[in-house]
Amino acid sequence: MTSIIAKIGVMAALLLALGVSNSCSTRPNLVVHQSDTLSVVLRELPSGYPPLTPHKHPYTISHKYILDILASLDYSEGSLLPFSQGRAHRVFSQHQAELLAPELSKALSLALPQEVAAFTLADDEKPDRRTTGLGFVLGDELHLIIEELRKPFYQGEQKPYQQQLFRWELLPGSRQRHYTSRPGGKGVITNWIITPLL
Repeated sequence: MTSIIAKIGVMAALLLALGVSNSCSTRPNLVVHQSDTLSVVLRELPSGYPPLTPHKHPYTISHKYILDILASLDYSEGSLLPFSQGRAHRVFSQHQAELLAPELSKALSLALPQEVAAFTLADDEKPDRRTTGLGFVLGDELHLIIEELRKPFYQGEQKPYQQQLFRWELLPGSRQRHYTSRPGGKGVITNWIITPLL
């Protein structure tokens, strides 16, 4: 009887130690940059996304390389006509890309393996409209998810992950691809672009 109680005590101590070590591995959201036009915060991946951890963080990417990716990122608006695509638009203006690139680079170099860099960027012409997204490194690839594209921003509004109601999609550039949630290229998520870093 005493050995059973001792075993239960040892198991309880191990479970408590594991619980404490796991709770120490997370931290509150870390603000990397905050201004009127840009916010970059390290946080855990929001619920609703596939659990793709651990990320390869901290990871050093030159802000010049990130700038090239951001400045070339295009999207197209959906067309009302079947089998036709709207014209391509830049996701970020050159100014926005130059503002975001060094802060995203810094955030990824500070991130823990379970964190992503979440950003909110004001539109150049209409500051009340925001582009929001997430960035992280998995393997040797940079993942960029655009959650909202220049939609009005309301303080305190919390939404679970979902693609926008109006139709738009990111257009993969050279060496880029969309994230797919199922094998064989099925389940394409069109607001999620993956770029190789090597």
